[in-house]
Amino acid sequence: GNDLMKTLLDDEDEDEEENGDHNSNQSSPTKKQSRPPTPIQEQEHEREYHSNDPGTQIHITAEEGWFSDDKAVMQAREFDEMVLSKITTVEESHQLLRRMRAVSSLASRLMAAADETSCYDIVSRLLVPLFEVDRCSYVLLKDPENVIVKQITANKRDHVSKMGMDGGIDGVVKPLNGTAAGVCARTLEQHYTPRTKDSPFETQRIVYTMGLNSVLATPILVNGKKFVGCIIICMEKEDAFREVDRILINDIAAMLGANIYCKRMRQSSDRSNKVAREMLHSMIPAKVIEKIECFWDVKSEEYWRRRSSVGSTTSQTYFESNTSSLHSSYIERADEMNSKIHFLNEMNRTNHDYDDGIIIDRGYELTTTSRALYAEEVNNVCIIFLDIVGFSRMSLELKPIQIMDMLHDLFGRYDNLCDRHGVLKLETVGDAYVCATNLLKERDDYSPGDEYLHAKDAALNALDMAKDMVRQAQHVIIPKSMPIESVQVRVGIHIGEVTCGVLGERLPKFAVFGSAVNLAARMEQTS
Repeated sequence: GNDLMKTLLDDEDEDEEENGDHNSNQSSPTKKQSRPPTPIQEQEHEREYHSNDPGTQIHITAEEGWFSDDKAVMQAREFDEMVLSKITTVEESHQLLRRMRAVSSLASRLMAAADETSCYDIVSRLLVPLFEVDRCSYVLLKDPENVIVKQITANKRDHVSKMGMDGGIDGVVKPLNGTAAGVCARTLEQHYTPRTKDSPFETQRIVYTMGLNSVLATPILVNGKKFVGCIIICMEKEDAFREVDRILINDIAAMLGANIYCKRMRQSSDRSNKVAREMLHSMIPAKVIEKIECFWDVKSEEYWRRRSSVGSTTSQTYFESNTSSLHSSYIERADEMNSKIHFLNEMNRTNHDYDDGIIIDRGYELTTTSRALYAEEVNNVCIIFLDIVGFSRMSLELKPIQIMDMLHDLFGRYDNLCDRHGVLKLETVGDAYVCATNLLKERDDYSPGDEYLHAKDAALNALDMAKDMVRQAQHVIIPKSMPIESVQVRVGIHIGEVTCGVLGERLPKFAVFGSAVNLAARMEQTS
């Protein structure tokens, strides 16, 4: 059989080659012929083809036994044996079909759910009417020894009142040991109690007093092996769950577990992105971020200019020209220069940590350009420079945690003042706090008279800010000072021209420097 199959495949390959030659000979002479590839291109193509192509593969499933150990196939066979073979009436077939269709549509509804809580609502709205459930609850793993009750859906208030949950159930914690959920966590399988009056678990005996006589606990698993919680379904009828019901509910729990994992991952990602955005905005003002976003946009001209290894003149010519020859020349020169830079970087990495007593920083990367992300000169900026009197003595006498707590309290008050006065915080250096007014203001429509008025307003605003900073410092107590002393500060203010910009790419920082900053620092030192 194998020899015959190989012979047929060889015959098909020969037929295809003959048809290909025949079609190529009969091609229309008027059709434009493509330029033949160069010998170098042919060699590269052949080398790439032979390195990536694994060759024709033939699999005989009957001989290799592909599906004999597949879990999904085995479950399908078990379903045929345990369920389908036992259906004897048309009504049972209709009921099974209706439930299977409802369960299969659940996956898309869970994926569209906004959050984890919405997933529980969707599952409850399916379980309760589809299986005529009297009570459905979700318990999630809080720690290795406890579970927390997330949600309960019941058709009677008596089904929850005797467990002390007739009010709000948010935060109800139950022990995992000695419960059906604990068995599910240990075995990762369903636990079915057809008669709660004979149950060994105390919680199920309490459920029996409510008139609920059968309980099905189905584990909620992530990746099929990690227990995160349980779906607890209770019924008034004894032995209310058939084999097919338990299988379908187990499928529902599997879908719920997969979607809980996705929602939690998305929530964690959103939280991380929020922290990253807050950190970025704390280092760079929002208006500056808007100006430098183009450097990370692959569709912008500035992005490709910064990635270019050729001078700005060539980059400008590249974007203004549409000829293919110039594009090809530009790419070749860029690749050549980038390869040299990569070679130098590799040499830097392979050096020893110490070379003739000089420490080599392996994190440093040679780049093809050293242009800053953003730079601007601004007039009439009012700089406020503040530091603490006697901070050097405090740092020697106090513990580090005491110093940090004191600075955190003081600088937190100043941050609130910046929001109140509309002042831009620049940085903190040790005990120094630097902020500015009239720095990132729109000046396109300023007239000469408006410029003077805005500078005057900025100076008055900075003066009000400085006064409030001195007042707030009086509310911060120096730790272990006897008698109790408050922090004393010095403030220097100067208005003038500054240069500002974003420095660095790995940890970008908004920096301001110039004579105005230096004079403000001198004013603070002599105050």
